[in-house]
Amino acid sequence: MLAGGGARGAYEVGALSALAPALAARGESPNLLVGTSIGALNSAFFAARAHQPLEDVAQLALEMWRELRWGDALRPLLSPSELRRLVGVGAMLANLPGLRLPGLLDPAPLRDTLRRFVAFKRIGRNVEDGVLTAAAVVATSYATTRSVVFHHGGPALAIDAVRAIEYMATPLAPEHVLASAAIPGAFPAVEVRRPRAAAGWYGDGGVRLNAPLAPALALGADRVVVIGLNSSVTPTGRSMRPDAIDGVAQLLQVVLSDQLGEDVATLATVNETLAPPGSAGAGHEAVPGRRRIPYIFIAPSDRLEIGRLAREVYDRHYGNLTSLVRAPNVALLGRLVNARRGAVHGELLSYLLIAREFIDDLIALGQRDAERWLHTRHDAGLWQVGRLPTPRTAVATGESPRRSSSSRRRPARRASA
Repeated sequence: MLAGGGARGAYEVGALSALAPALAARGESPNLLVGTSIGALNSAFFAARAHQPLEDVAQLALEMWRELRWGDALRPLLSPSELRRLVGVGAMLANLPGLRLPGLLDPAPLRDTLRRFVAFKRIGRNVEDGVLTAAAVVATSYATTRSVVFHHGGPALAIDAVRAIEYMATPLAPEHVLASAAIPGAFPAVEVRRPRAAAGWYGDGGVRLNAPLAPALALGADRVVVIGLNSSVTPTGRSMRPDAIDGVAQLLQVVLSDQLGEDVATLATVNETLAPPGSAGAGHEAVPGRRRIPYIFIAPSDRLEIGRLAREVYDRHYGNLTSLVRAPNVALLGRLVNARRGAVHGELLSYLLIAREFIDDLIALGQRDAERWLHTRHDAGLWQVGRLPTPRTAVATGESPRRSSSSRRRPARRASA
């Protein structure tokens, strides 16, 4: 289960690259993949290669992310198309008829990039061959505001009216992944044509369901690996008076991190409720028809960790005037969000910081956090059943200590089979 978070998706493949050898040593490999937003892209990448060893696919995913550049996902900020968008903003403010603004940014290059890295027909073949039970991505319908789970494989599912989740069986295509990743306001909505019953305009699945745990369980998961891109640890301490960018970053944190932490905590509580005395792992049914779901949960250790990392990378590599010539898109973006102001501004920058230095550091961070899970005692080997110990609160105003590039990029330990 892979959550959304824009460029922060590099963290997910870093975590999986460290986790994969340990799972392989136990003879375990995922046969159900569910993703939202950038997690949808990563899920599609892994689903298309599910017939290969997980360790090999994880290494290919690292290569994919390390190859990514701004132009693979977005048109330049200083380009004719973006100039037209600025004109569109002015036209909307002037209330001129016939002019509209689909989105602030143009992600047109992402479609070709997605086709280059993901063989969608192979996803269908992996489901049909039984390599995968199901592969699914989550998008948000502009017509109904429901979360729509487009899934290939798995059982036929009715609408979950309580959670406002609708399930649509269909072979996965680029339009489903692009719709899942279409951040409202920033990116244009994406038209989905298949299946016909769900045809319409869609946006980012993270708006309502950034942590697709409920769909994973509904599609038949009996244990889950959850990779989050935001910590649920609550920061403490004083901060400066917030500005508008702080407000947007705070909103993203509430939508993206709080939901994930709450869902995992609920899962653990249900597991404890269902657990017969002295049992561990899956397979026991203390309540008929209900079973425990062991889980692995990997996420950053505090809520502003990635924001601090983004700020540090921007400050070191893109904060000087020469970067406006060398890397104009990243340099301009950092100035627009005033990334140097603090970690909260860095949080907002991190969603679109498509820069090799940041991607390398995110991969290393994901590997570190996965290694921490692997070296921690859990209820059933790698798997946790009950609630995790209450984490310490993070200090909101603190800055993370600088680490050398070599320490951040040290390869993850490979478990012996």
